[in-house]
Amino acid sequence: MKNAMNYAMGIALTFTAGVIQADMITTKTTCIAHAQELNYMCKVNLSRHSHPVTDAILSVSADMPSMPMAHNIKPVMAMPVADTAGQYMFVIELEMTGQWRLIYNIASPFVDRLYEPFMAGSGDTVAHTHATTTMDHSDMQSTDHN
Repeated sequence: MKNAMNYAMGIALTFTAGVIQADMITTKTTCIAHAQELNYMCKVNLSRHSHPVTDAILSVSADMPSMPMAHNIKPVMAMPVADTAGQYMFVIELEMTGQWRLIYNIASPFVDRLYEPFMAGSGDTVAHTHATTTMDHSDMQSTDHN
């Protein structure tokens, strides 16, 4: 009986942690082709527990999941959009078409790293990504998870 109770408690805690983590920090990015091929002007909405995150220090880089370590996209700083709480803008230059992953490094007001898929196409006019993110806490410098 005690083992069954411990098992049930472990399952409940696993699901609860997943729900809390899933709602912790999210990004939703939209990008349009900018200036030349493979340059994108992007806006990202950054929220924490469904509330806009203002005054964030946020850098963005990218990699291709299908070609790990093959590209060296230098991080760019995302700048806050005036009069739009939680929205930041950046321009990023990619090296080729295909499936990319935007990497958001947040340095303030909390420390975190988020990933968002991005499809770069040749000659595209609008690129849109979805609000699916994955958090990586492996090199977390803060204990703030609330």
